[in-house]
Amino acid sequence: MNESQALADEFARRRQSFAGGDIFILAVLPDGRGFRCHTVESGLEAEELSRDEMAAAIIELYGGMAQFRKN
Repeated sequence: MNESQALADEFARRRQSFAGGDIFILAVLPDGRGFRCHTVESGLEAEELSRDEMAAAIIELYGGMAQFRKN
């Protein structure tokens, strides 16, 4: 079994614990680009994201810019 198969198996187990909810992984590379991975019937599917798209995905994950502002 290779690492991607192990990740897919672990992802499937976690998905079951969330009752089939829409969960995903954001994998960020050192240069700011990355991937959004989500489940499909046959396992995992990955979408490549640019630096701007990755920043937008992270901001969306945390509920908008208000979470990043200091009081």
